[in-house]
Amino acid sequence: MKKYFLTPMIFFSLALSACSLAPEFQRPEMALPAGWSKVAGVGTTAQQSTSAFWQELGSEELNRVIEVALAQNLDLEAALYRIEQARAQAKIAGSALYPSVDVSAGASRTFQDQKNTTAARGLGSISYEVDLWGKNRNQLAAANHRADSAQYDRDALQLIIVSDTATFYTQILSLNERIRIAQDNLKNAEEVLRITEARFREGSISGLGVSQQRVAVNNIRAALTSLTEQRSTNLNALAILLGQAPQNIQPPRTDFSSLTMPAVNLTPPASLLKARPDIESVEAGLRAGDADIGVARAAFFPSLTLGADASIAAGFGNPAAAAASLAGNILAPIFTGGRLTGNLEDVTARQKQLAAQYQKTVLTAFQEVEDALAALKSNNEQAVLSSESVKESQNAYDIAKARLDPGAVDYLNLLETQRALYQAEDNQISIMQGQFASFIQLRKALGT
Repeated sequence: MKKYFLTPMIFFSLALSACSLAPEFQRPEMALPAGWSKVAGVGTTAQQSTSAFWQELGSEELNRVIEVALAQNLDLEAALYRIEQARAQAKIAGSALYPSVDVSAGASRTFQDQKNTTAARGLGSISYEVDLWGKNRNQLAAANHRADSAQYDRDALQLIIVSDTATFYTQILSLNERIRIAQDNLKNAEEVLRITEARFREGSISGLGVSQQRVAVNNIRAALTSLTEQRSTNLNALAILLGQAPQNIQPPRTDFSSLTMPAVNLTPPASLLKARPDIESVEAGLRAGDADIGVARAAFFPSLTLGADASIAAGFGNPAAAAASLAGNILAPIFTGGRLTGNLEDVTARQKQLAAQYQKTVLTAFQEVEDALAALKSNNEQAVLSSESVKESQNAYDIAKARLDPGAVDYLNLLETQRALYQAEDNQISIMQGQFASFIQLRKALGT
């Protein structure tokens, strides 16, 4: 049967199914900027980056943490199964391009005049829809493009996962450093309180100075409690990204000061169209939409189905009999109550929606890069100023504390220099963390 009927049907269908009614794909027209506007003060390089952005931060511990996130993150695992579902749907869509073969068999026994007669019958049928207008091929193309879109969605999710992991990791390290600073300042404040209480007992200062220093100590203790809570919250969030229970995660041990602030390799705006997986995902959806329009257009035209049936009968004591037939069936839509027209209007409107979504996604990508550049520039400038502030605050505090015992300085000046030093050191670490966060955000926005 395969030799005499299936092969001619395939050749016949290939000769007829040469046309497609899907529109040719074109990206929506957009005016792409030639460059970025907020580059000055960012610290860029023209050298092409050859490593992942988190590797440029110089932490082997972070590299291992990212590896765990890529291997164990549950959102990424779920996205992988969504890809498998999309690929399975593509297989289903592609099945229409091949013949359908069905086989059934049966047996019977008759009793007549004390004679038993046993007979067996086998039935086989082959049907094949000739893809005259490219409907089936466009259905497969649409399914494949949607599978590609699912893959790009996972790539986009992966970029978010590694960026969030790196951000939480650096945030935890910065909080470790801020907690250390707060603990050091608490020791200094408690030492000043001890001296102040001794002076009060001697009668050399009033109770006002004691109360003010106790308030300063309590404020630092409260800040230390808040910082510890923030570290726990960030550590819990990191655990979820790693696919672990918060109770089981090991806190990072790297010193914040060991991280390296890399220069930024800025690619031109047009490169984002291929670098950003979220843009690629929407483009794949656009391509699927074009194929859907081809399917909807093909529904207005006749469809041709070829079929072959065969039967074989054999009986004990009866001669075997076989029969075969080949038939074709043409079905043309005449009146569908607006269903075909409505379907075409639906997929066409969806395609226009996707085009608008594509443009919005590209513009949002440009915005994210500009925002990250602005944040990185601001943090870089603040970092220079904060370094000077810490240096001067430390100098002022050392002088004030040295003059406290002889009583050569007003006590309120000491309190002010103490608070200024704590704030300057804490602010410096916060700004440094902002530098790393904005760098990570920029690389994510660039899709690299």
